[in-house]
Amino acid sequence: MQNRYENLIKEFEGNIKKLISDYQNLKKENDTLKSELGNKREELMKAHKEILDLRNDYALLQTADGLSGSAESREKSRKHLVKIVQEIDKCLVLLNE
Repeated sequence: MQNRYENLIKEFEGNIKKLISDYQNLKKENDTLKSELGNKREELMKAHKEILDLRNDYALLQTADGLSGSAESREKSRKHLVKIVQEIDKCLVLLNE
């Protein structure tokens, strides 16, 4: 009877040690995954900013190209510039409030 209890206790201790080991391994893996996720988010934000910058550059190139092109292109570019000036005016009004 004594031997049976000792075996149960040893088995229980072994299970506890295994659980602690598994927990520590999962904690390390979780920390690694969190770090990787942070890096991926940072990369995504950089890529998103680059896309926005490229879109802005493209719009500026279209405007510049329109100024030297046909009358229709110049009118489109003029409207685009008027829109940009209106947005700047709105920003200035908000800053002055």
